[in-house]
Amino acid sequence: MTLIRIPLFPLPLVLFPHAILPLHIFEPRYKQMIRECIDTESRFGVILAGERGIAKIGCTAEVTEITRQFDDGRMDIKVEGRSPFEIESVVEEKPYYEANVRMLEDETDAKSAAIPEGLLEVYARCHILLFGSEPEEFDRENNESLAFAIAEDLPLDVEDKQTILASRDENDRLARLLPMLNQLIPQAEVRYRMRRKAGGNGHASV
Repeated sequence: MTLIRIPLFPLPLVLFPHAILPLHIFEPRYKQMIRECIDTESRFGVILAGERGIAKIGCTAEVTEITRQFDDGRMDIKVEGRSPFEIESVVEEKPYYEANVRMLEDETDAKSAAIPEGLLEVYARCHILLFGSEPEEFDRENNESLAFAIAEDLPLDVEDKQTILASRDENDRLARLLPMLNQLIPQAEVRYRMRRKAGGNGHASV
């Protein structure tokens, strides 16, 4: 098993492969970390951080755009998720955390996974309720995992997103998504009613 060392960026969110994430970098240690990643064209790891510490599985990220730089070193950037990884050990030798990690690959071909009956319909319903439009057509040529794309697109609970990221089987990820989306529908319906009331009379209420 080959381990590589990467910088860690703990955040209260889950990053998926191919997902775009805007970040405002302001802490001195992360200004240093991101600058080093940009200068060396290297990746860092985005890892979910919560009350119980950091998760074991995260996703590497690559800086794709610097949208704004400030005189004090702060910067606005966009990063794109690349590959899932698992932490073997955390290293504290620099102002920011690093970790020895192993990169993770799916155990099955994501493109050949069977889509559970009703999943796309429930996904479309959630998207319409939340955003007022049908979801964009999924492009499997550039994004192998439909599960990752759906989990990234919708405001699922962060622990549910972590569960999807941690799975190495697309069939398992898709099967787990269906009940998650069904649980999301009542919340989506509330937001839909609030949006309609706000648009109708300027006052939102449930």
